[in-house]
This record gives sequence, structure tokens and C-alpha cells, in this order.
Amino acid sequence: MSSSFLWRHRASHRWRHGLWPIGHVVALFLLNGCSDAAPTHHDERRVEQEQRPGPVYRAVIQRTQHGIPHITAPTLGSAGFGQGYALAEDHACTLADQILKVHGERAKYLGEGPRRVHVVSDFAYRLLNLTGRAEETFAKQPPVAREVLEGYAAGFNRYLTNTGVQNVPGYCKGQPWVRPITAKELFAYHINLALTGSASRLIAAIGLAQPPGQPATAMPDPAEATARVREREIGSNGWAIGASRSKSGLGMLLSNPHFPWEGELRLWESHLTVPGELDVYGATLIGFPGVMLGFNRDVAWTHTFSAGYRFTGYALRLVRGHPTHYMYGNEERAMTEHPFTIAVRQPDGSVKDESRTYYTTHYGPVLSLPSGLPGEPFVWNTESAIAYRDANWDNTSFTAQFQGMDRARSLEEFQSVFASVQGTGWINTMATDRDGHTWYTDASATPNLHANALARLERDLADPTTVSGKAFAAFQIIVLDGSDPSNEWVEEDGARAPGLVPYARLPQLSRNDFVFNANDSHWLANPAEPLVGYSFLHGFERRPQSPRTRMNVKYLTEIAENGASGADGKFTLEELKATVLSNRSLTSEMLLPQVVDRCRGKATGHHGGQVVDITQACTLLSQWNGRFDLDSVGAVVWREFMGAYTGDALVGGGDLFATPFDPAHPIATPHTLKPAPAEGDDPLLDKLAQAVQTLKAANVPLDAPLGNVQFIVRGKRKQRFGLHGSNGREGTTNVMTYGTANNSSAEDRYSVRGAPINAATGLSAEGYVVNYGSSFILAMEYAPNGGVRANALLTYGETGDQDARNFTSQTELFLAKRWRKVLFSPADIAADPGLTTQVIEQ
Repeated sequence: MSSSFLWRHRASHRWRHGLWPIGHVVALFLLNGCSDAAPTHHDERRVEQEQRPGPVYRAVIQRTQHGIPHITAPTLGSAGFGQGYALAEDHACTLADQILKVHGERAKYLGEGPRRVHVVSDFAYRLLNLTGRAEETFAKQPPVAREVLEGYAAGFNRYLTNTGVQNVPGYCKGQPWVRPITAKELFAYHINLALTGSASRLIAAIGLAQPPGQPATAMPDPAEATARVREREIGSNGWAIGASRSKSGLGMLLSNPHFPWEGELRLWESHLTVPGELDVYGATLIGFPGVMLGFNRDVAWTHTFSAGYRFTGYALRLVRGHPTHYMYGNEERAMTEHPFTIAVRQPDGSVKDESRTYYTTHYGPVLSLPSGLPGEPFVWNTESAIAYRDANWDNTSFTAQFQGMDRARSLEEFQSVFASVQGTGWINTMATDRDGHTWYTDASATPNLHANALARLERDLADPTTVSGKAFAAFQIIVLDGSDPSNEWVEEDGARAPGLVPYARLPQLSRNDFVFNANDSHWLANPAEPLVGYSFLHGFERRPQSPRTRMNVKYLTEIAENGASGADGKFTLEELKATVLSNRSLTSEMLLPQVVDRCRGKATGHHGGQVVDITQACTLLSQWNGRFDLDSVGAVVWREFMGAYTGDALVGGGDLFATPFDPAHPIATPHTLKPAPAEGDDPLLDKLAQAVQTLKAANVPLDAPLGNVQFIVRGKRKQRFGLHGSNGREGTTNVMTYGTANNSSAEDRYSVRGAPINAATGLSAEGYVVNYGSSFILAMEYAPNGGVRANALLTYGETGDQDARNFTSQTELFLAKRWRKVLFSPADIAADPGLTTQVIEQ
């Protein structure tokens, strides 16, 4: 038995029995090879460490209740080492699979996959060549980023050495593809994360692209290849509360990212401390070092997925008889060939090679986007093809961006990281500091088109007969005329890479009351000071806002005894917590009384040529409190009633609202239920009849409590959890829904939904199956004594080990709306009854 293991066991025993205070552990940690008493610059400490004998890396990992790791280390590299080790304890399989993915080797070990998904993915990643890009650019990374990457990879590898691949929990146990990783491989995965809003959505479209007449690497259902392209965003709510709106007069933060509950895009919570240099708490994506959203002692921040556009497609006019040549202005250009051969594991265990040749243009790769439209205009044919250019193709700054944010000691320093690194990729950021200054920016990488090109594009997007209009209607993507050189991106000083909008011209707003975002554009980060005049590639201005955005603003601006911030309009921590999980619905608060008045006393409506009894549905709505809680009866009726209307009607007016959207009053409109016609059937009653018929088709009783119908299945034991919240269409902030954004993880899925009966609401024969929504929920405030008060929930829990005792513990807390205290101070960590401690070194 190793001395390291013995120390770990004894330390854990002593911690559990309260025999050592935190200071003794830190002292022992320092005596074991890190004797620097005074904080010095991390580079100086690293040089000193390299000059003296002893381990290169050393970290203390303390886990508190629910498995939250608190990692203390003498250097940033050792902090990365500890974090990589702790992450591997929870999610070794997921990170190992992602390294396999970026290498383009899934099919070699996992077979072709359902509908040949691994084959398609492998070819696409070979073309993207992320590992080659990482090799070329790793040495150019800032020293801090390299140090952390090297430490993180070493920590992951130390876990594999200590545990043994045969003992790694999860679906990868004993698999040959679970192996040590290098810092450059980890960096390649981070480049892939930077492409979440672009290439990651297009993997199938890249892998399917073959010239006409060539054998296609096709799936039986081509529409499945474009599911992620159509899915515009991962949702979230983020608030930064300033001095004038907080009870304490200090900064507050509400973080509510809506991310997958399965797969590689899960968030993972941790606390990192390097004495004198770093003390940061929050969540990050699996395999990504540091904290992506959270707080340190001076700045707190959160993110939402940007509504802007991270790539532009280009419609190519091909040369007759030469489908790999295209016209650019008056010249003919040849595409560049990229032949690849991948290995594909066969059912009998043998491996067979498969070869394809892919093509790129000067814009980037060619795509295949089955749309279902006549003639399939976005599938490569003899006359046309679609290529694309990626705004994050050159983003090798993703790692350095968050490392800089984590160490910022003021809001000004935090902002300077955005100005100098420009690596955020695809997110809005809302930040506050201790003194209650708030800041919003959408610093996402955005194509910089000339004003004339933007004007043409805006006109074409509105015309359904143009290629641009068809692509926008089908996929919500931007496609330009690739034969016109004036549609090229414009180079401008101050941008991270040629052709991007420079930092100085990105949407930004500073306030002392609040800034927020809920996945609509930058326009109304604070409605009192709209951000206008920006390229619509950042997101559209003066457009209808989602019900969820409007609910966020209602919470932030209502000042009433029963309002989110009370009669004084000053938020407390308890009010923030109560608000985000209140499950109030904007549509029900606006329309429910009017709908009940219209249906009361009416017995029937019409749908599908049938007369439908709506009496029970109307009665249930009259008794419903308008919230989407576990025990809410009537919520499913309202959800399907809203689901009978189009998305355009919910945001713009249409056949639902009497007063349509007005850009001069973007939060107040649309409003007021459209009145019944003077003669004939009432369409509102027919919509209610449609809701009744839809629920009956799914065998859902009209009086079913929401928690009986909306659920997630967790773990290999297939444990079912009823969930509160809604899908956002109804205007709730606590989103629970089903999506495809997590479908690139090889085996990490267990919530499977059949074909939806109502695609708008997600209702299927199983009910409302959930696989993503509210994830790392954080409510925090800076305290007058210089400390931090915070509560959090990681709804799906810290670990991917389905046999772990705490696998579903936080899901149970979430269902009960029981927040846990964030343990940030050494005293709070030391007092935790579930504390365990281990020292790891190398």
C-alpha cells in the first residue's frame, strides 16, 4: 500500500472525525514540498519548483457533501492537476470519449454506430484536423494556459494510473480507448468546445458532403443529420444585479444555464484555490480547466448562449461538368481534395478500412444539408453546393480566455481579458463586482460583413424565393452568394482574427441596476438602455422577444409586495432563489383569466373534424394557479393549449393576441387576448379542443399533475424523476425540455423520447421526456464583511458514475427546491460533515 494512499486514508479519517482544522491540512500540504510562505508570481514559483527536488505537481482535493471538489494547490499547474484528477474521478469516460472524437477514431473502437453516426463524425473531424491545429498552436499559448493544460492532463493520467482502466466506473471500464492523454490532445478538445456554436452543429453536414456521383456516407434518415443545425441554441437565464437593486448595495448574480443533463455538455462544479493568486468557485464543461461561470472574491459572472451567428454559409455556383470547381467573381476555382481513410470496427471485432475524399473551398468545408425542400437546394448537386466559413475556426484562445477571467481582481481587469484575448466564442456574459457595478457583453466571434453586403443579406432573408431566404427558413442559418467577392468578411484592426468584428465594436453595456440575457439578442440587456445599431449577425434588434425573455424582465422590473424583489425593489439572496424556481409563467399571467372567461360555460370546440368536450379542460384551467410545479394540475392543459399556437403567434401576436408586438414597447407587447369573432366558431375554443385531443392521443389524463407527465430517466437503473418547470414557450425561466445538443457523446445517454405527438411542446407517447434544462443554478451575493454568500444546485449531480451514492442526490434537492449552501470559506469547508480529503502528487 503506497504512502500516498495511507496519508489520504488517514487524512480522510481525521477530517471526518473533526480532528484537524483546515489550517493543519494546508500546513501539512506546504511542508510536503511547498514551503513558499509569501505569495509570489506563479511563473517565479514554477521556476523555484523546477529547481528543487520533489513532485512536479501536488494538490489537496477536499470533497464536501454531494461530491463537490475543493482543490488547493501551490501553483496554477498543480491546481489544473488536481482538477483533472477530480474530474476523472467523476467523468473519465466522457472526457476519454471526447478525445477519441476529436481524433476521428470512434468508429475504430465503437463500430459504425447507430445510423453510421461514428463514421460520419470521424470523417468530419479528420477534415477539421483539430489535433493538427492544436499541435501547431500549442506553443503559442500564454504560459499560464500551457501550464494549466499540462497539469490537467497529468491529473487525468494520474487518476488512470492510480485506478487502472479496468476499474474506471462507467461504460468505458476496461476499454482500450481509455488511455493517458496529452496536453495537446486536451487543447484540441478545447478548440472543439470553441466551435460549439458552429462546426459542432455541422459535424453531420460536413461528414455527409460528397460530390454528385460519389458514394455517400449517408444515414437512413438524412433529416437527422440536420437536427442540430436547426436547433438554434442552448438556452439560459443570466442576471447581474447592481448596487441600486440589491438589498446590501453590493453585487449579486443569478446563473441559470439550460444545458444537457447527459453527454459532454454537462456542467461540473468545483472550487480552485492557489494561495495569493486564485480563489474561484463555479462550474465548467467536462474536461475544461478552471471555472467558466461562477465567482471569485471580486467578480462574479455567468453566460448565456448568444443569439448571433458564428458562421456564414456560401452558396457556390459550380462549373458545368466539374462539380468540384466553382465560380468566384469571373474566375474558376478548384476545390481542394482531402482524402481520408478511417478504421471501422465490425460486429465480429475485426477492423475494416473505409475511405472518402472530402473537399474544401477558400471559405471552408463543403456541407450537405438535407432540408426536405423540393430539389434539396442545400445538398451538393451538379449545379450548386454550400460551403461555410467559421468565425471560431481560428479560436485557439478559448482556454486562455477563462483562465484570465478566473484570476481577475476587479471588473476592469475582467473586461481587459475580453479586450486582449477575445476568446469567448459563442456566449453572452453578465458580470458584477463586489461594489455592485454590472457589465454585459456579447463578445462572441462574429463575421464582419460590409454594410452593403449586410443590406443585401437582410433583404434576401425576408424573401422566401432566394437561397438565403430558404436557408434561413429551413435552418435559421445565414447563407450568402459565394460567387460574389463583396460577400467576403472584412478585415479590420483590433479583431482576434481576420474577418471578425473587433472588440471595440461588440455590444457592451455597463449599469448599476442590472443587466441580463435569456437568449434573445443583445438589444435589451437592460430595456432602459437598448443596445442598437449593431450588425444583425450579433442578433436581431427591434424584433419580438420570447416569453421567457419577457418573464425575466418582469421579474427584474416588477416592484410590488408579491413581486420578485418585493415592495422595496431591492433583491435579497432569498428572493433570487425563490424567483428562479418559482415556475411562474408569463403567458398564464397575461392570458389565463381571459381564457377561462371565454371557455366558461362553453361545452365544446372543434378539432380534426370532431366535436370535442372542453368542459373539464376549462374547469381545470379555472382552478390552476398558473405555475408549473410538480403538483400543478391544469399545467399540461395550458402547455398543450399554448402548443396549439405557432411560435410566431406567441411572440408576435397573430391569432392569439389582440395587440401585436410593437418595437417601441418590446416587453409589454404583444398583449391582450384576441377577441372572439362576432359570428361562427370561436377559434380559441377550437385550440382548447386541440389541446384536449393531443393529450388524449398521448394517453395523458387532463387532470394529471405535471410531475406525473414531465420527467427524466436517470442512470442504468432507469430511475424516473418527475420534474417541475416548462419548455420556455409558456414563459417560465426554469426550462425543462428535450433536445439534440448533447447527441455527440457516444454512450452517455439514457433518456430516449419517441416521436413527438406535438413537436411544439415535446409531448410524446411517454409524456414530456426531458434531457436538458436548468443545470448549474447559482444565486450569490457579496457580503459586507468581505465574504460571499451563495447557494447552488447542480440538478443532475456532480458525477457520471451511476453507482455512486450521490448520483441523484442533487436531483432530489432540485425537485424539492432545496438549495445547498456553497462552501467557499475554509471554515465552512472544514465544518462540512461529509468532508473527505486526499493529497495527490506526481
